[in-house]
Amino acid sequence: MRLPQKHRIPCFLPIFLFLLAGGVFGQQRAKIRGYITARPDEKTIMIMDDAILFGPGIGFQMQDAPPGKQLTAADLTVATMIEAEGVWTGKHQFTADKIKCDWDQLDKQIREHAYLEREPAQSAELIGGQPCQLRADGEVLVIDENTKREWHGRAQMKAPDAPVWLGRQIRYSGRRRPDGTMAVQSIEIGALPPADAYETPGKRKLVRAQDAKTGIDILEFRKDKKVEGRFKLFPVRDVQEYVSALGTKLIPPAAQNPPMSDIEFRFYVVEDSTANAASLPDGSIMLNTGLLGLIENEAQLAFVLSHETAHVLQAHYWRQENETRTKRVLISIGAAAASAYVGNVAVFLGQLGLAAVANGYARRLENQADRLALENVVEHGYDPGQAIGLLRMMVSRYSDRSTSATWSNHDSSMLRGSFLTVQIGLRYPRQEFKKATVDSDTFRAMRENMGPVKIM
Repeated sequence: MRLPQKHRIPCFLPIFLFLLAGGVFGQQRAKIRGYITARPDEKTIMIMDDAILFGPGIGFQMQDAPPGKQLTAADLTVATMIEAEGVWTGKHQFTADKIKCDWDQLDKQIREHAYLEREPAQSAELIGGQPCQLRADGEVLVIDENTKREWHGRAQMKAPDAPVWLGRQIRYSGRRRPDGTMAVQSIEIGALPPADAYETPGKRKLVRAQDAKTGIDILEFRKDKKVEGRFKLFPVRDVQEYVSALGTKLIPPAAQNPPMSDIEFRFYVVEDSTANAASLPDGSIMLNTGLLGLIENEAQLAFVLSHETAHVLQAHYWRQENETRTKRVLISIGAAAASAYVGNVAVFLGQLGLAAVANGYARRLENQADRLALENVVEHGYDPGQAIGLLRMMVSRYSDRSTSATWSNHDSSMLRGSFLTVQIGLRYPRQEFKKATVDSDTFRAMRENMGPVKIM
């Protein structure tokens, strides 16, 4: 039976009610992961631009906590990493009904290790048991008479000016001081990394070549004489030369001495519309056109290149495979893969069992690369705050507050941006960057020569 006009339900109303019930116009549950960047009041925490409000009856959960230890609102201080669950109630306003935190976020004892990227300025004092400072791991380590000191090959370290420290592993534990430095309780200078730490698994090589049919410049991923994959290089020479020159300028001093001097750093811009970058253990660094097209200034690009360089110098691939016991599933790449160009670098590397190269390492290794990248850009006169601007733009563009498929799923952009915000506040609390370099004529010329590119 056909209803009279006045009794008919407008055709859009069922759709509206369906969408409302589904939460499009209502409140869908969501998650936010990140480091607390501010605590305006007892019922609010900030993660970058987002205010997380404590909802009624909010539940607090702590993972891996000692017996009897419960998470409370008072524990949620600046620099604590959390995961909040709840609903969005406005732009940049999130009401949480559950907040989770790992116990290690509340354990104020910091334990880290890294490979030294510079010679100690006070090596004689360090050897002699005197108070001194050591710059390592993107930190300033303050060492006093009570610091427990151990190292391998002490007899070889009697000549303070000899480059015997560079590249060695350092392990330290301590606590953060109000001025951002680290009060060190114990420090150990260990061995150099093994020879294979800077080799791409399977003795693979990334080789520059030309397509035999078209003559265009390409990269070939080779294992022995077999071509496993081919990448299109971005065809504008000025863009390639600019990125290569900037990357080379940013290489830290560690790369000038063995064993790191054996690394051949090479920087390539490849045609891939995803916002990503990847560094192979041998020093080959690929920057996708999708990410380069999003980067707004030279300071941001300097941070990206410094981050990828840190992955190489810190032997992160080797460490992830050996320290975190990562289980890899290797997939055979047949001859058909080599006959076509790789459209997505991250997917291809994942098929080779190299997913961490493009999709991110363990959080502690990613944080280390970010710390070292911040230190590197500051040393080269760039504004480190631009790195936060890049991650803020990623959050806005991709809305990734808990997970990410962008550069490079080194955790989500929210998690990384909030870590950088906290790190700059802790590490450089009194430093002004008003006169630091943000952009350059060469960057702007490069972007003009680059022209528009597809960005996914």
